[in-house]
Amino acid sequence: MKRVKRTDLALELTGEAEEKGVSLEEGIIDGVEVHTVTVSKHGEKAIGKSAGRYVTLHCGDCSSSQLASAAAKCLRTFLGRIAGWERIMVVGLGNDSITPDSLGSATVKKIPATAHLTHIKEFRELGMRSVIVLETGVMAQTGIESTDQLYYITRYLLPSAIIAIDSLACSEYDRLASTIQLTDTGIALGSGVSNRRKRLTESTVGVPVIAIGVPTVIDLGNIAPDQDKRGLMVTPQDIDLCIRKYSDIISSAVNSVVNPELTAEEINSLLF
Repeated sequence: MKRVKRTDLALELTGEAEEKGVSLEEGIIDGVEVHTVTVSKHGEKAIGKSAGRYVTLHCGDCSSSQLASAAAKCLRTFLGRIAGWERIMVVGLGNDSITPDSLGSATVKKIPATAHLTHIKEFRELGMRSVIVLETGVMAQTGIESTDQLYYITRYLLPSAIIAIDSLACSEYDRLASTIQLTDTGIALGSGVSNRRKRLTESTVGVPVIAIGVPTVIDLGNIAPDQDKRGLMVTPQDIDLCIRKYSDIISSAVNSVVNPELTAEEINSLLF
């Protein structure tokens, strides 16, 4: 019986594409190896991923500054296709009480909210952009689907786009806690661990959704088939350090894109 891959990474599914409509390109950005998967509407069925672009950064021996710079360039490209992105909502998804699922929460704590400062003189003088920062929690904590929360908040606050940050699942061990995926397709919440919730996409919340994530768990059956225990996920022993590292990298990338005029000192002064 063929095992179904449980993964959020489009790159891990391209080898299974038997239909046209899925392309793969390789490249280098700031010394970081990059794979870009482009899925057309025709290719959605082939790999089970929404049409759009999926960019995977391979961390390897790259420094955090290299990775942050490469991630920022990819994010800037995605946002550059959105006209007049003056107000951005940055959302941390996941459960901050469970370390492997806390990437979103840990990251947004390092991204300053600035939407409440638009009335002050320094806002324009510093060339700041309006940024809304949210942590949604998970349904078991709030009783509300994250997508539903964001739908109603988005309708009221009218951001140009959402940047959603979340922990992911992979199916290949060498990508565990060693890759960063950025996509302009939004995110299928919980799909990598077979806990499907409402998709967070432009069609469900009304504005473009750019998702950034790092695989922090892998299905045990993918690395030890003879020890297959359905539903048992494995995470790195040093997952707390991984979360700290990648939350630093991703927050640095986001901050440099949404408010590039702010210095590190100014960013820290705005954090609470």
